[in-house]
Amino acid sequence: MSAAAGRHRAAWERARARYPASGHLPLPRWATRGYAETPAAAWDALRSDAGRSRGPLSIYVHLPFCATRCPFCDCHATRVPRDGGDIVERYLAVLAHEVVSWASIRGLAERPVTTVHFGGGTPLALGTDAFGGVACALRDALGTHEGTEWALETTSRTLDADALDALDRLGFTRIHVGVQSLDPDQRRLLGRREPPATVIERIRACRERGWVVSADLLYGLPGQTSATLAGDIEQLAGAGIQGVSLYHLNAGPHNAPFVRRHGLDARGEARLAADFSLMAEAAETLRALGFGRNHVTHFALPADENRYARHALRGEDLLALGSSADGVIGDRFYRHVEVDAYAAAPSGVAATDVPPPLEGAGVFTPAERRARPLVTRLMSAEVDRAGLDARSVAFSEGLVADGLLEPVAAGWRLTDAGAWFAGAITAEAWELHATTTR
Repeated sequence: MSAAAGRHRAAWERARARYPASGHLPLPRWATRGYAETPAAAWDALRSDAGRSRGPLSIYVHLPFCATRCPFCDCHATRVPRDGGDIVERYLAVLAHEVVSWASIRGLAERPVTTVHFGGGTPLALGTDAFGGVACALRDALGTHEGTEWALETTSRTLDADALDALDRLGFTRIHVGVQSLDPDQRRLLGRREPPATVIERIRACRERGWVVSADLLYGLPGQTSATLAGDIEQLAGAGIQGVSLYHLNAGPHNAPFVRRHGLDARGEARLAADFSLMAEAAETLRALGFGRNHVTHFALPADENRYARHALRGEDLLALGSSADGVIGDRFYRHVEVDAYAAAPSGVAATDVPPPLEGAGVFTPAERRARPLVTRLMSAEVDRAGLDARSVAFSEGLVADGLLEPVAAGWRLTDAGAWFAGAITAEAWELHATTTR
């Protein structure tokens, strides 16, 4: 066993003494305890909450459409119909109605917007005209300004010269590319069509325009080795990439056939420990290249602020729009219905008549409000002790003892083991504060 493998095995076993093997990302509160408010009651409350603050705001827009459905993907996404179906047109009409509905809230349109982040799906699958229409509607309706970051999640397939010109005209400054792998065999397995050279060429083209560019990479793929993953990272770094997100291949309802086909539906502890080692070795490669973790899954150079993922660390509300998008306004969290129900919702009516198609909402309890500063900092990978209550400090020191946090000048930093077990850590943090009486 190599020295690196020995370190990773020791870190795994130390953390496993505290938490179950199956790592997962932290879950939002709606996923763990549901909603206390019906859609209609949620909208009335959100309108009141959203107009009360005058602070900065982050915006997330979900456009769930893709030209094709990648077999590995477990995202909330749907293929653009080839038969001319009208789901895209209906979806965009509802989204336009939702933009107007939020903008009609007194004071909301005046709140300065830090970032507008488009996710999916592959938003450019709509075509640059339709996509540009959404971006312009947001710019016209809400408080964007010269310092607003316009960010897009996409794939190399959509980033041809015409798309880059359109994004430039729209003012985009950050592009996050779903690379997943640069290994030719693994790309075929994942349904990626562009050869690695094309991916690198298009990343370079984005960088030449002065944009911040980051990428997703998957680990835990069939046949993947630490050497191929390190090679992917080094190629991306050579192309000028400024951020890398490392994602464990998720097994869920949307990619079940792929997961079963490759025997990933019953990953035992030995396989999970091997996947953890892959992630830890990739993290070491990134750190050696100057990248630092600024989110549970994300490593970045200083230019990549990762604004959307770190909105809560800045104390900003997250205004989320579109199907399955979940946001937080003040002490209230909310989520939208999924794509088919969203596209079937009424549109083209007065904003005050029909609310956006929400699934529901809930309010952080007093205990959850005590836990939020700690959970927010854990998600952002650095736990500044300033402003934490005594129980959060004691909890963090316990995580150090188990190798999940490590001390830094201002407090603590998430280790690679801490990132793997972040879901379990944050779940314990919520429960810890639920037992606090004051």
